[in-house]
Amino acid sequence: MTENTPPDPARENSSRLLMLGLGGYLVLPILALVTVTLGFILVLNDRLVPGLGFLFVAQIWVAGGLWAHLSRRRLLRGASEAGPDGRN
Repeated sequence: MTENTPPDPARENSSRLLMLGLGGYLVLPILALVTVTLGFILVLNDRLVPGLGFLFVAQIWVAGGLWAHLSRRRLLRGASEAGPDGRN
């Protein structure tokens, strides 16, 4: 049987930091770049409405990347203020 141990806050923060970093610095910028490229190609080929739709979606990816970056920075700042053992 397993015991019910309290979750380790450092482990939770590290996995959250990893996911925010992966999303904010890799996945969302790549999605934004691909979406902008497709949007510009559509606009240049006289498909204005779908092209502008793609460009609007790209802004959502950019906003998501900025949100992930700011959330990760806030978590890192909180962890550095808490000290190495996780307490003040």
